[in-house]
Amino acid sequence: MTHSTLSADIHSEIAALRSDLAKVEAAIPAIGKAASAKAKEIAAAIDDAQERYAAALADEVTAARDKRLASFTDISVTYPDDPERNLLRMNFTISYTKRAYDPVTKTTAPKVTKVDGFRRLPDDAMEYLLTRPEVIPDRIMALAPGHPVAALSRYFLAVKRGYVRAEAA
Repeated sequence: MTHSTLSADIHSEIAALRSDLAKVEAAIPAIGKAASAKAKEIAAAIDDAQERYAAALADEVTAARDKRLASFTDISVTYPDDPERNLLRMNFTISYTKRAYDPVTKTTAPKVTKVDGFRRLPDDAMEYLLTRPEVIPDRIMALAPGHPVAALSRYFLAVKRGYVRAEAA
C-alpha cells in the first residue's frame, strides 16, 4: 500500500480501515483467531494512518502560514521614547511592507502601510509581527519576557482593563 502525504487521502484511508475493522470484528465469533489477528493488524494500520494524518495536517498548516507570510518583507513599530509616559496611553504606529498587486502596472510591488495602534493591524500583519519579536516594544515585551504572544495578550488585556496588573513575586 502506498502512503500518501495529503491529509484528504489519509483521512479516506482511515475511514476505509475503520470500515474494514468493523467487518473483521463482526467476523471474529465466526472465524476466530484469524479474524482476531487481522483486527489487530488493521487497528495498528489505523494508528499509523492517524499519526501520518496529524503530521500531514501540521505540514499543511505550516505551508499555508508560510505562504501567507511570504508576501511580507518588513515591519516596524514606532512610538514616543518617553519612559515616564504610561504604556496604555502610548501611541504606537506600525509600518509594514507587503507585496501587493498593482493593477496599473500589472505587477506585484512592495507596498508600505501604516496603521495607528496594534488593534488596527490586520491579522496577517499581526502574525508576521509575532515572528519578529525584536520589533515589539521593550515595554510590552517586559510583560512576558521571551514570549511575544503572551506579552501582546497581556498588553491588550491591560488596555481593556485600563491598568497593567503587576505580576506576583
